[in-house]
Amino acid sequence: MRMTFLTPELIALIVLALVIVFFYLYVTSIEKVLEQIGFTRSVAGTILFVTLFLGWLTIPLFPYHGWWVGISLGGALIPIAVCVYLLRSHRADLAEALMGTTIVAIVTYFVTRAEQDVGIVSDVPWAFLPAMAAGFYSLSTFWADIRKAAPLAYFSGVLGTLIGADVFHLGEILSFPAPSETVILSIGGANIFDMVYLTGIVAVLVDLVVFWVQREERKYGFGRMISDFEKGGEGLPYAGDFKPAPEVRMEPKLEPGRRGKLESIPQSFPVGNPPEQQRQQRYR
Repeated sequence: MRMTFLTPELIALIVLALVIVFFYLYVTSIEKVLEQIGFTRSVAGTILFVTLFLGWLTIPLFPYHGWWVGISLGGALIPIAVCVYLLRSHRADLAEALMGTTIVAIVTYFVTRAEQDVGIVSDVPWAFLPAMAAGFYSLSTFWADIRKAAPLAYFSGVLGTLIGADVFHLGEILSFPAPSETVILSIGGANIFDMVYLTGIVAVLVDLVVFWVQREERKYGFGRMISDFEKGGEGLPYAGDFKPAPEVRMEPKLEPGRRGKLESIPQSFPVGNPPEQQRQQRYR
């Protein structure tokens, strides 16, 4: 008699638990990103709540040859509203934001394509290139103070992906034969799992990781950041190998002045080894 512990029901429960944990971590990271770009915890929680429960709504915009073009509340409108807030609150500069948006839009256009009956798609790992472009652009702009890079990364990632994927490929999608039934072509329709949303979140997370590494390096020094293997390598400096300089004590030195009187002149030498000849008095 054989007993199998991995039954189909148990495997299904494990998969479900992993999905729930992944979803929880992803939602938590979204809230963390919203706080990093300038929102309070309560406002970030409200934005996240509205996005999760009302963001699946699509607002129709216009018809076109049997298609209805619409825009998603959670996948497009709410991220755009956050970008407008970043500009109005001066957390993102307009010129820098437009430059970053242009770069990300170009990258996004070349890594995405339009497929009939599917929509705008991108292959892994190329789908993460727009987020990397937004993150590294913001880092290069605010390398001296990485804390200011997060709003620029979010702005560039969200609008750049929205323009490069959904807007630039919209004409290709509308050129396909329209379905027999009424279908709404939703911009940002996947809500928080849309590429627009994902790019903004991942771009900020890239900046947060670099900021953490930079902070740890300043906190512990170069020697604490390298591994033990590198520590033993030749030619690599390590903070523990350096010894402090010997303490220097000022000792007066007697010298005759213009009128023959003795005047003291400070003389420095290492502590514990004062030269005896410097303590003698010399007379003219």
